[in-house]
Amino acid sequence: MDLITVDFETYYDKDFSLSKITTEEYVRDPRFQVIGVGVKVNNNETEWASGSKQELADFLRSFNWEEAMFLAHNTMFDGAIAHWIFGIKPRVYTDTLCIARAVDGVEVSGSLRALAERYTLGVKGTEVINALGKRRGDFTPEELSRYGDYCVNDVNLTYDLFKKFAPDFPRDELKLIDLSLRMFIEP
Repeated sequence: MDLITVDFETYYDKDFSLSKITTEEYVRDPRFQVIGVGVKVNNNETEWASGSKQELADFLRSFNWEEAMFLAHNTMFDGAIAHWIFGIKPRVYTDTLCIARAVDGVEVSGSLRALAERYTLGVKGTEVINALGKRRGDFTPEELSRYGDYCVNDVNLTYDLFKKFAPDFPRDELKLIDLSLRMFIEP
């Protein structure tokens, strides 16, 4: 089974963000827009794609999801986008945020930034700050390229974090993570 690591970058602004509304309200809102997505299959180089909804759908459907484990940091978000917007249904879901909460507890930050620092995997970028209030068409080619680099870095950090956790993480717990995510993403 392939491990496919995914990170979506989406439109947000000061009033329309995950800090203001639930994941479901955000993804199903008419203002919602995917700016781009980073995808890494196993240990291969991470790919960045940006384009229309149809172009992104074609890109995402080029992967064999039926035989894949979908990995993200906060899969409730990225998995919901993949399934609700693009019809992607992987064989298994997993999530570095869920794993980190089980390993480190909930008393410490589970953000990708904090985990990357805690486990000395690298540094999470800040390019997302420059995307506030920008729709895909508002980015210059250079800005979109930098945003793509930011996304690729997030995918690589997520993959590296999973590889750090996976050898010692109980397989039964991974099954519970998949079940919990599936109940939200594919109720």
